[in-house]
Amino acid sequence: MAEEFDLLLKDGIVVTGEGLFPYDVAVRGEKIARVAPQIPGRSAKEILDVDGKYIFPGVIDVHSHPLYEDDFETTSLTAAWGGTTTLIHFAYAFPGQTAGEAIEKAISEGSRASYLDFGLHLGLFQVEKQYPNIPDAIRFGVRTFKMFMTYAKLGRFTSDYYLTASFDLIAKHGGMAMVHAENGLATDYLEDKFNREGIPAMDAFTRMRPAALEEEAIHRAIAIAEICGCPIYIPHVSCARGLEPIARAKRRGQKVFAETCPQYLELTEKDLHRWKALAKIGPPLRSREDNEALWKGISEGVLDVVASDHAPKAKKIDEDFFNAAYGSPQAETLLNVTYDAGCNHNRISLPKLVQVLSENPARVFGLYPRKGCLREGSDADLVVYDPSAPHTLTGKTQHSKAGYTLFEGRECLGKPWITFQRGRRVLDRMKMTARPGEGKYLRLA
Repeated sequence: MAEEFDLLLKDGIVVTGEGLFPYDVAVRGEKIARVAPQIPGRSAKEILDVDGKYIFPGVIDVHSHPLYEDDFETTSLTAAWGGTTTLIHFAYAFPGQTAGEAIEKAISEGSRASYLDFGLHLGLFQVEKQYPNIPDAIRFGVRTFKMFMTYAKLGRFTSDYYLTASFDLIAKHGGMAMVHAENGLATDYLEDKFNREGIPAMDAFTRMRPAALEEEAIHRAIAIAEICGCPIYIPHVSCARGLEPIARAKRRGQKVFAETCPQYLELTEKDLHRWKALAKIGPPLRSREDNEALWKGISEGVLDVVASDHAPKAKKIDEDFFNAAYGSPQAETLLNVTYDAGCNHNRISLPKLVQVLSENPARVFGLYPRKGCLREGSDADLVVYDPSAPHTLTGKTQHSKAGYTLFEGRECLGKPWITFQRGRRVLDRMKMTARPGEGKYLRLA
């Protein structure tokens, strides 16, 4: 008796971390039922001829902040327009708030409003008081905890004492630490120095957050994680020098994972001067040499993940740079910029693209093989990608409420055609077919 499927994707090119395959993909309910050549069309209720387009596993963006201009609904909407199918957001425990309160609020808001499946990291702003809450967070399925080695003036800084205490407790409970790795106290001194000297804030910005201080903080965080036996994840690596301590730790077998973002792969300090306050992000945009070093870091496996760091702030290009907020919208451009800049320009292969956007995020954050791969029994999260579709990135067509993109005017070749989450259409030929609240909360293993 022939198998029956709900959906059959015919004549596509399946892309996995192992290679490209002329396979069909069959879906039954919410799961992938078969991935094989020439699955008979008569076995499916619906047949979709993808006509040689790529079929990627669903993109997993593990670095988004749904608390500025975009909430859980709008963050998931703009990510979905960009081809993402799963998000891992930061839920922040603000001063005076417990981990449980922050997580319960995030789960409630996300479950009510999200277009996409989502998990959570916990960000700690008052670590000395909040780190004992870490075991409470784990019972909600939250296993990753972010602390800041910078932003002392903003009240987010964590001392080495409490980094160590937190890492020790995270390791005891089987979690993973995350740090924003820049030497914050040295940065603040340099900022004060340059202000006294009358150097304009935008001119001083990269000088007060140099690559050396990012490298130092990454090294220090990895050393603390090593002595605590704690796995560690370094987000938004921005510079060549930051790769060195990560590569050393990986060579000696330490559990260290690292991420970069399209803005650090493609934009430079020249874009900071072009977009001014809009491009105030931390770490800062750096040099073309840093861009190319990060692409090499992806190819060589030093960097495991590419994510968006979507932090859409309401800013004006000419507002006072010193007082402007850190962050910019990035979720909708994640896949298209990484594909175009990486694959179309021969910096990375298609299998490597799938590794850093789907497979590795799923493995690092405990979602694999439910998500991040195309195999029987996995969630039917699929991106049918048209590599021949030209388009121009512009803030006017983005769906973030921030209303701008740092990639304004960039011409890309390749964009999502149809995406699916758990077998349901999310994006269908330039129409959003998903609805708020259809996303499910994911407990991370």
